[in-house]
Amino acid sequence: MLCVKILTLAVETAFKARSQKLVTLEILRVQIEILKHLIRTEQELEIIDVKMYLRLSEQLVEISKMANGWINFVTQKAPQSEL
Repeated sequence: MLCVKILTLAVETAFKARSQKLVTLEILRVQIEILKHLIRTEQELEIIDVKMYLRLSEQLVEISKMANGWINFVTQKAPQSEL
């Protein structure tokens, strides 16, 4: 369910005006971090093996970088034509 929530937040953010994206992006970033911790816990409890953990972790790091880049883009001063 958490993956669906993350995807939903990303899609919702994409359709919002630039001035309204930041709040949703911050929620998105928190949800990604929660998922990273859940995946780590699953590996520590040996629910998933190390290989799966590394693959998922690598993908989540990239998703996190994209979300942070999006936040940086949104928080930059926007040209007047975009407001």
